[in-house]
Amino acid sequence: ISKEQRAGNFEVWQTDLVNPDFAAFAESCGALGLRAKTPDVFISSLEKLIEHDGPALLELISDVTLI
Repeated sequence: ISKEQRAGNFEVWQTDLVNPDFAAFAESCGALGLRAKTPDVFISSLEKLIEHDGPALLELISDVTLI
């Protein structure tokens, strides 16, 4: 059961959803890929993202139970 299914109280169908590492995917496509799990890392990553000359992606990891 995925976090999204649990948070939304959705019925479980015969699947198990797992999100990919979007930052790693961005890197594999030639972009800057950053991942932030805490506010401190978010701020430093956002600064790197703004300074980067080229395509970039900032993946934010949040707690689905806060939804």
